[in-house]
Amino acid sequence: MRTATEQTLDRLGAQLEYALSRSPYYRRAWRAHRTSALADLGDLADLRTLPFTTTDQIDAAGPLGLSAVPPTRIARYAESRDVRGRTLGAAATAADLGRASAAMEEALRAHVRPDDLAFVAVPYELSGGAHDMDRALSALGVGVVGVGALSAVCPPARTVSLMARLHPSVLVATPDRAARTHHELAVAGHDPRTVGPRTLLHVGGACAPARAAKVAALWGTSTVWAYGSTLTPAAGLPCALGGLHLNDAQYLAEVVDPDGADPVPAGHPGELVLTTLTAEATPLLRWRTGDLVRSARCGCDDPRPSLEQHGRVEDRWRSPTGRTLTAVELEQAALTVPGTGLYCVTGTVDGQPTARIDTTARLDTTAPDVCHEVAEALRQLTGAAWRVTAADRRTFLDATVRAGRRRLDLRDLEAE
Repeated sequence: MRTATEQTLDRLGAQLEYALSRSPYYRRAWRAHRTSALADLGDLADLRTLPFTTTDQIDAAGPLGLSAVPPTRIARYAESRDVRGRTLGAAATAADLGRASAAMEEALRAHVRPDDLAFVAVPYELSGGAHDMDRALSALGVGVVGVGALSAVCPPARTVSLMARLHPSVLVATPDRAARTHHELAVAGHDPRTVGPRTLLHVGGACAPARAAKVAALWGTSTVWAYGSTLTPAAGLPCALGGLHLNDAQYLAEVVDPDGADPVPAGHPGELVLTTLTAEATPLLRWRTGDLVRSARCGCDDPRPSLEQHGRVEDRWRSPTGRTLTAVELEQAALTVPGTGLYCVTGTVDGQPTARIDTTARLDTTAPDVCHEVAEALRQLTGAAWRVTAADRRTFLDATVRAGRRRLDLRDLEAE
């Protein structure tokens, strides 16, 4: 019987040959690498001799530039735009859709029941980022209300009204959207805990574990994580404990230096690089996702690699001494301080490391003490002196609307 690594090598070799012979982009751009790419792979590390695929290249290739099947075999086309306006377009065959949905369905089985009602509040009006989730929930017998996040037909106020009437037991949303929905329910006169959600299912919106725990505590729910994109649906699947694990039957993952090409040491955050192993319509070879992840330990028995999301490469913070930390590392250090609320936004102002937080205390009473303790926690982590101030939570909630899909930065808060 072949080992798991040998089976992965077989799938990888087949996907390389398939992409280089069928995909217009890879036939052209990787012509010089075809011989080395199709040579027998003796080890997964041999993949590192091949170039990366970047988001700029995918954008330049056009909507179907990577598609390896004729249009008659495309069952679905989806696209999304990143914060720089680059278009990520991907086609999928019926088999591609089936594999993603089946993987997500199996992963969600431990977290939902046939009598559940799920509100899917993520932007999938044109993107494919949550369609695997939608189909998996439906296959498990869950009722689905696709409220989206960018639709003029169902703005946030309409979502809140529907939730108050229908009492969903599952809310699929980013942590930011979950926090804002909780706030809007309360403003509308509803008790969010009686509205119904039992489970928060987060797709994207990386945040510190401390923050995720606080959002869940607001609702009184459990938290489940999944990860995917228009190009890579169902790439990260929840285990029985709700933690995130790589879907290693369909993807090979590398974690590399965001500013280079070498693998990062185990346990350090780095840029996630994904290679598809089974894709028919849109094969991807060593795609630099722009997402930061860290290999993590999970208390479950799932053998698949466990991942902790750390946000985007562009959201890293560089100290005056040159040290680089992820926004999630900074957020975790700040929000573990007693008295902090849901938000910590960090950056540099006139050369001074600066953070702004919301607190559970009144701003005119003990908030200054909390700010001092957060400044000390950040100093211990970074070795730099921090200026920390507080603002009310509504300031942060309003800023998330202005930021859209971007992570909050200090400029968003200045626009209050």
